[in-house]
Amino acid sequence: MKKNHVFLMLSLFLLWMSCVEEELIEVQNLYGNWENSFYLENQDLNKVDTYGFDKTGRYYRYISFKDPESQQTIGYSMYLKGNYTLEGNELVLKEESGLYNLGEDLYEDIDGLSEIDVVENTTVSLAFKSSRQILEITKTCSPLLSSICIPVTAYNRREYALFSPQ
Repeated sequence: MKKNHVFLMLSLFLLWMSCVEEELIEVQNLYGNWENSFYLENQDLNKVDTYGFDKTGRYYRYISFKDPESQQTIGYSMYLKGNYTLEGNELVLKEESGLYNLGEDLYEDIDGLSEIDVVENTTVSLAFKSSRQILEITKTCSPLLSSICIPVTAYNRREYALFSPQ
């Protein structure tokens, strides 16, 4: 009898969860900077992946490396910029320029990055967590690169004032 009760409660909970609507992303909640940061123990550096979205439909994304004690940026491995459009919970990124570190070192000064061909459009799915303080970005992984692809990445909200190294 207890097993039936637990099964019934679990079934009702799952039904309720399936009926809860996903929050529709509104563009004004996207504005500002979003960061995903993690410590590289073998380098004694923080690697920081940053997205910035402004009110005019412009975005940038860069990967920087910071000193873990001072949080001072010491270099970059990537810098992208372009336009974005929001279609429901889908974000379409239209890259205009892309700079990458093509050298042997982990990072370069922003001026040391090399320009490469742009990716015309990238579409990702968005979801907010923790009262809109965390933005989850979900991308589709290529079957060829699936072993190195991280499909869902959580970004923490940072200051609302947009900052871009360029």
